[in-house]
Amino acid sequence: MLIAGDHAPEFELDALEGGRRSFGAEDTNRPVLLAFFALDCATCDICYLFWDRFHEQYGSAGCELWAIGLDEPADLERFVERSGVEFPVLVDTALETVRAFGAISTPALFLVREDGTIEAAHEGFERAAFNDICRVASEWTGAELLEVASGEAPELRPGCTIHGL
Repeated sequence: MLIAGDHAPEFELDALEGGRRSFGAEDTNRPVLLAFFALDCATCDICYLFWDRFHEQYGSAGCELWAIGLDEPADLERFVERSGVEFPVLVDTALETVRAFGAISTPALFLVREDGTIEAAHEGFERAAFNDICRVASEWTGAELLEVASGEAPELRPGCTIHGL
């Protein structure tokens, strides 16, 4: 798995809301939190609400969250409709992008600087690690700090193995 200090690979993926989103050397002019997830991942279920809060807190301030689903587009569309999440969802059904990042389980988070350098990387859910990512996003954007409080989520929950790798 890529780690802090590594350069994030370029990619282009379909977005559920339409069109394509690309990440690469030419268009990396904003920080982004990339969140790989799978619908059958119980640990991901813990994360969606927090990702949506991240998106609301930091997205308009300049640090977006792009959730990258590893499931079929129709299943991802049903998930968005049922859950009401507002973060953008990209589709990596072929698993090419998650392979490029070297993740083997979901959720997998990569906080990427404007220049494409990975600032933080984490698989599974760890409350302290997510709060550290929020702290950095707050520093980068000047937006108020978002923190997941003790009792809102478990301290640690291992991720789920990505099927098909």
